[in-house]
Formats: sequence, structure tokens, C-alpha cells
Amino acid sequence: MPRILFLAVLAALVTVTACRSAPSGGDGFRTIAIGYQTGIASGTLRLARNDAEWSEMWREHTSTQIPRPAAPRIDFAKEMVVCVLSGSKPTGGYGIEVLDAHFDGKAMVLGARETKPSGDAIVPMVLTRPYHMIATPITTAPFRLEPR
Repeated sequence: MPRILFLAVLAALVTVTACRSAPSGGDGFRTIAIGYQTGIASGTLRLARNDAEWSEMWREHTSTQIPRPAAPRIDFAKEMVVCVLSGSKPTGGYGIEVLDAHFDGKAMVLGARETKPSGDAIVPMVLTRPYHMIATPITTAPFRLEPR
């Protein structure tokens, strides 16, 4: 019995690792963090335009991690942080990735791809909260998500 449990846990870990796609990046942004577990429980888009907002966002994001990693340094004279969230999901195999960012004259448009497991996929039975945290040039324009 313990061997079966070990194999099941190993399969779940491999599945979670295999489902994570590397961020493709693009012009107009850089990836700070991407993954399946964030402590940020609500919203689809979160912004940090200064150190105080960034500290709060990172504190909330890492609230489920022990020990908490240090926040990456952000030069708020040049950049701001945007966190794109897909919300709570019932299993592993879900993800979200920002593919491009551009200004359309009215708003900063983030092209994002949300992925989900196929119906016959073997996925870990664990709640997930996929996210992609990026740094973009400073703007006061509103942000808009567009599916890709």
C-alpha cells in the first residue's frame, strides 16, 4: 500500500511540473513569477505602482509559502507590476500566461492564454490558483485582458 501511495504522489508531482509552460515573454513586459499557487484569493488583475503596493501584493502572494521568499526588486521609477490571475481551480492542469502587452491608444492590452486540462488528463486533486506576474513600463492607462 505505501508503494502505491508513493507512486500516486510522484505522478501528481510530475503532472504539475509537466503542465507548467515556460513563459514566452514578449515586448513590453518581463516575467517576475508564474505558477499554480498564489495566496491572492480574488480578482483577475492586480496592480502595484509603488513599493508599498508591491510589498502588500508580494506578502499576499507568498502567504501560503514557508519560508516566504524575498520580493524581487522592482524599479518603480521605470516599471510597475501586474498580476494576472485565473481564480481558484478544482484541480491541477490549469494555467494562465501573458503572451503580449501593448498600448492601443486607450488602454494597456494584455494578451493572455488560459489553459485547462483535457477531459481525459490525469491531474492532481488539489485546488490551484494560476497566476502570471509581470513588470511593465509605468502607465496610468487602464489595463484590459484579451484572450489569446
